[in-house]
Amino acid sequence: MSTHLPEDAAAARAFVDRVVARMHPAARDYNLAEWNLAVSGAPEHRAALERLGAENTRVFTANPAEWAEMQRLYAARGTLADARLRREIEQLYRSFAAAQIDPAQIDRVAALEAGLTDLYTNFRGTIAGQPIANNAIAVILRDSDDSEERREAWEAGKQIGLAACADLLELVRLRNASARAMGFRDYYAKALELQEVDESELFTLLDDLEARTREPFRTLKTELDAALAAQCRVPVAELRPWHYSDPFFQEAPRTGTTNLDSLFAAQDIVALATRTFDGIGLDVRDILARSDLFERENKDQHAFCTHIDRLNDDVRVLCNIRPDARWMDTTLHELGHAVYDKYLGAELPYLLRAPAHINTTEAIAMLMGRLAIRPEWLARVRGLSADEVQSIAEPARAEQRIAQLVFLRWGLVMVHFERALYGNPARTDLNALWWDLVERFQLLTRPEGRDEPDWAAKIHLAIAPVYYHNYILGELTASQLGHTLATRSPDVRLVDSPAAGALLRDELFALGAQLPWNETLARVTGERLNARYFVEEFV
Repeated sequence: MSTHLPEDAAAARAFVDRVVARMHPAARDYNLAEWNLAVSGAPEHRAALERLGAENTRVFTANPAEWAEMQRLYAARGTLADARLRREIEQLYRSFAAAQIDPAQIDRVAALEAGLTDLYTNFRGTIAGQPIANNAIAVILRDSDDSEERREAWEAGKQIGLAACADLLELVRLRNASARAMGFRDYYAKALELQEVDESELFTLLDDLEARTREPFRTLKTELDAALAAQCRVPVAELRPWHYSDPFFQEAPRTGTTNLDSLFAAQDIVALATRTFDGIGLDVRDILARSDLFERENKDQHAFCTHIDRLNDDVRVLCNIRPDARWMDTTLHELGHAVYDKYLGAELPYLLRAPAHINTTEAIAMLMGRLAIRPEWLARVRGLSADEVQSIAEPARAEQRIAQLVFLRWGLVMVHFERALYGNPARTDLNALWWDLVERFQLLTRPEGRDEPDWAAKIHLAIAPVYYHNYILGELTASQLGHTLATRSPDVRLVDSPAAGALLRDELFALGAQLPWNETLARVTGERLNARYFVEEFV
């Protein structure tokens, strides 16, 4: 057998299989440790996560000759006739490249990542010395008309920023060092390239979306501010970030015009979610049986989906469900991720048994989450009468448009801040830069005299780096997929239509990662990503 690997399919196949044989169990064990820490907060799981994080990295770094071999295979992949093998090599190369860290820093990076995961799991802000959960903070910011109570809750939600800041900055510096050693400008540029996202195209798209939404958002926020000022009995000029119903203003404020929470106050959120997916022929009962759905002490307060073992369909979601509109949306969202993972093509090899892209799985999650206030879903799944649906349809539609504009403007803050953070983590004005971007994109007024690392309160910067642009791309993709579902056939919709579920399962999920994400989208919808569907739907 030839030793010239780039031209030898058998040798390339053997190389891929050899690495995957180590990669698969290491990833499975790491994912399980991450899950165990999230559901328990126990120190032994933090220790396991730290150890397994380092082991995962060493799968790709322990043998420098193997990395050199990987680079040779990647450079010459075009000589291989097998398209699936070529794509496996591309995916494996990205795993290798993402893991390239100075061997002397592997344990330190793993310790920082595990420590920050532990911190965001177990930290609770305090008010008057008493700990308060994130869900309780959300209730105050949603319902209270007392500005001082709101301010205290908002500040409690930001306290984790100071606790996380030093380790997060060290982690950013280490990530940058590994990226620059590979010839990248910084870790941000490296991460985008490994995600198959062109940085110039991305920011051209974001700039266009910012311009298209600037005045609609300004008009919308003027209306929101008037309602919030009346609710809290303060002049509009005195509104501050704590007057909005989310610690980051990433969700639309509740102004009293529509009480969507009342629709779910006495409802079984899990049963409604199960019914939703049953209606499109995608069963989630096995996923729910493995999941952890309700809040308790020492549990991660966020929500996520994880695919513990790609080859054995061990898909789980973590939620902290309460009977309100936010958690109805979130539960549908996380189960959207989960069905994508569950229904990946069973015959796909390990490296391709994954969603086409982060933004593609986000799109499915967002499509499902959007259902929670759509008239057809409210009638068929929630069981509202025709009169009830008619009374709420227009306000709900308006609220969804508001939510999309609010989230997009918030997403611009995150993307621009994170790019600047990796551009120069040593800059002394990070706290001020954060508020500069908040004022620019969200039109909020910064608290007077505040100089705290409020940016570090956002968990994604620590444990999901260079991720946030995928939420924005995911919303665009969701609208494009929604257009395809609406136009493909009168029988294809996302409520009580097995045809819709079959389209997603057989034409999207089953493809896995066999194609670059934009090619996958073009195969399913007929075109590459096009922002016009989102703009037409919400702007």
